[in-house]
Amino acid sequence: MVTGCPDDTSIPVTTPSSQVAHSWTPPRFTDNSGPTTVSFGCSSTGYNECHQSGSGLFGVGITKVMYNATDGARNRVKCSFTVKVTVVDIVCSMNLSVLASPGDTRSSVDWNEPVITGWDGPTKFSSTSLPGIDIFLIGTHEVNYTQHFAAEYSVVLECSFFVSVGGQCDVNITHDSTLNRTIKWQPTVAGQTAQSFERCTLNTINAGEPIAVRDCLVVDPPLYFEWEANYTLLGCGEAFKPTVGDVADQVEVTEGNAEEVAIFIADQTQGNSATGDEEVEITDVANILMNIADAGSGDPEVTDAVVETVNNILMNQNTNDDLTNNNGVSSSAIVQSVEAQISSTLQQEGMISIQQPSLHVEGVSLDPMEANGGYSFVSVGSEESASGSLEGTEVKTFDSTSDIPENIEVVASIKLPQNIGEILQSVTGDNSSQLQASFIIYAGHDLFQSSLIRGNSSIEVAGPVVSLTIEGLDLVNLTEPLVIELQVPNNATSHDDTSFTCVFWDFTKADGVGDWSTAGCILARQTDNTVSCNCDHATNFAILVDVKGQKITDDKFVQALDVISQIGVILSIIALGVTLIIYLSIKKLRSGKARLIFINFCASLLLLYIVFLVGIDSARGSVGACAFVATLLHYLVLTTMMWMAVEARHMYVSTVKVFPGAILKYMLKACLIAWGTPAILVAISLAWASRNYGSEHYCFIHPGVPMYLTLLAPIGLILLHNIITFILVMRSLLQVEEESHSQQISKRLQNAICISTLMGLTWVFGFLAIGDATFAFQLIFCLANSLQGVVICIMFCVRRKEVRTAMEPFWRRICCGKIYRLPVIGGDGDTQGVELNTPSTFSQNTAQFDLSVSGQE
Repeated sequence: MVTGCPDDTSIPVTTPSSQVAHSWTPPRFTDNSGPTTVSFGCSSTGYNECHQSGSGLFGVGITKVMYNATDGARNRVKCSFTVKVTVVDIVCSMNLSVLASPGDTRSSVDWNEPVITGWDGPTKFSSTSLPGIDIFLIGTHEVNYTQHFAAEYSVVLECSFFVSVGGQCDVNITHDSTLNRTIKWQPTVAGQTAQSFERCTLNTINAGEPIAVRDCLVVDPPLYFEWEANYTLLGCGEAFKPTVGDVADQVEVTEGNAEEVAIFIADQTQGNSATGDEEVEITDVANILMNIADAGSGDPEVTDAVVETVNNILMNQNTNDDLTNNNGVSSSAIVQSVEAQISSTLQQEGMISIQQPSLHVEGVSLDPMEANGGYSFVSVGSEESASGSLEGTEVKTFDSTSDIPENIEVVASIKLPQNIGEILQSVTGDNSSQLQASFIIYAGHDLFQSSLIRGNSSIEVAGPVVSLTIEGLDLVNLTEPLVIELQVPNNATSHDDTSFTCVFWDFTKADGVGDWSTAGCILARQTDNTVSCNCDHATNFAILVDVKGQKITDDKFVQALDVISQIGVILSIIALGVTLIIYLSIKKLRSGKARLIFINFCASLLLLYIVFLVGIDSARGSVGACAFVATLLHYLVLTTMMWMAVEARHMYVSTVKVFPGAILKYMLKACLIAWGTPAILVAISLAWASRNYGSEHYCFIHPGVPMYLTLLAPIGLILLHNIITFILVMRSLLQVEEESHSQQISKRLQNAICISTLMGLTWVFGFLAIGDATFAFQLIFCLANSLQGVVICIMFCVRRKEVRTAMEPFWRRICCGKIYRLPVIGGDGDTQGVELNTPSTFSQNTAQFDLSVSGQE
């Protein structure tokens, strides 16, 4: 048996080089058969000198001391313990500066106790002052802390910091005989200059500036501070008629003029414009609302005017268009501003209730226990209420003791978790804290400009948007969810394939502008006209409805186009790959400007097909990958069209111009234009609106001004150029006299097909896919463009005599020495596909034309 085995020991030291002596009472070993043999040892991470008798010298680190005893029958028992020598230090709080309450000369100060580093044992502090208990006069005071360890260690740690208490002049009101009005002075730190609460009105040059200034003086104890007897009037200047832009850019908004500014902007946003001759910019309105919210005025009149302004914006069609064109920056700022203003008023007044046609606000303060069991905000409709408006509706509240009547029409509702009171008390630690909650319902989603919806015309917000805020409490990761119920329009469920999604507005998306997100929200229940959601957090909520097939009403057509596109693209990739291999592997076929242009065009088209097939759908799971694929597709579409334009220009020079002149370094310039110009356009588009690349539904640039100017406009101009060139080239070809009328018609038809393929004229069908003929032109566009690579391979490989001739040695090896000739499709063995050698008797002496891939330069 072993008895008296020592416990683990920690020894504090102040320097890493310290060595300390330590002693202990060795354990006792007994055995009923006689004496035992005891072995001893120490293992250490640092210096040690230890003895079996119970003493040693230890350096910083951990030393394991071990005793092993063996009796005559070789039974063994062990005793081990550790001696830990650790470097300790004390870290005090930083110096503190606090302000006494206005008018007071002393204040209590709270701070954190010091931290002992390197020590996991008990602490034993002594200090000259206690946090949160001792009272400090105005001035600077030193606070000292001492940490005591066991006496045998002879280690004492000390630290200190300073507490500075400043004074404040209290609120003061003076009467000015010159202005014949009172002037209010807000609490001001001693030694600083105060600005009057009252501000120059908006109809003066110095609008928003204080009307007077006054010093809060530092004086000797026992007063410490006092207001200066005199103050200075600043003057507001001449009369001035401000614009919304002037107020947004130049006027400082404070509590003193927040009401005036709020009423001003509410008046300015009524109707088309307030003054009848001024166009109100939505960005200026958003800036003013943010300034009002930052002023922190909880005055109900200010909040009434702010909500009225937001209602005017939503009711005004002109400003609605501005919200759409502003990429959501202004609308996001407006939402955050109105919510911040409502919060200020709720904290000041304890309740709030505002009704406007496009949004309603309801805020309450109640005992947390009153909300336990479920507290609900309900927007109740009536027979007079109309879709898209809140007129005829009102917001009612219901606690756990009063259930929502079944006979009322619920437009929207939010039910708080049943344990909301317990959540608030656990966070605040105060049983007396009031639960303050605000509920906002927006009739529409105009203030929530979503790039997700802009990128997919089949998705829209169904019904109103609702918002819930609990003051002083960030409701996230709730164990019991918020229950949100929203009424959806009747036409939202008219399609069999309609799906609903519960979403919230996530301000962290789109560089702080925000977008809809599904995180933490699930669809709980759906009826004919309502959708119920469960969410584990609180914010702005809505329902997204996805009506598939709005552009093409039959899903079979959509599936058909998808299948045709995929099959056509795969076949075109194979065909273009074969074409490039043939032209690059045979020296004769890769010499000359015409063939080099053709090779570059095929390479660009092949890359476009590959990226489209591999990336446009599969990259949707990653934001970065989807944006990268969208950027590549944008670039490759433009490069392909540019090489079509280069091809068209070369055809024109070869066939129409009588004396084509040589261009120095033609291919270098062509490559710079065809590969470089698209890169510039894509760079401009990315710098303009990088977030427009990619979405949750497809990886391509979203419709919008950047897309129109950097993609559709260049394609349209190139197509116009190619159509004009096509007409001129075909006009020139029609003047050539050939052997027979039937051969002439056949060759000219082949030439037309080949030229139109190279010039990309099939893209015209994409622009024609509008109105009732949408599906017909989409089908033609899909067929013509997805199979463009196949047509190119047939016209410029299979049908070309010189290509077949160049390939014969390869086919001879493949076919065991037998001569094998590729068949000529649609013509006799001498047909040269689209090659046209103009006879010397041609009246215009047109240069020999090879349609890009044959003949001499």
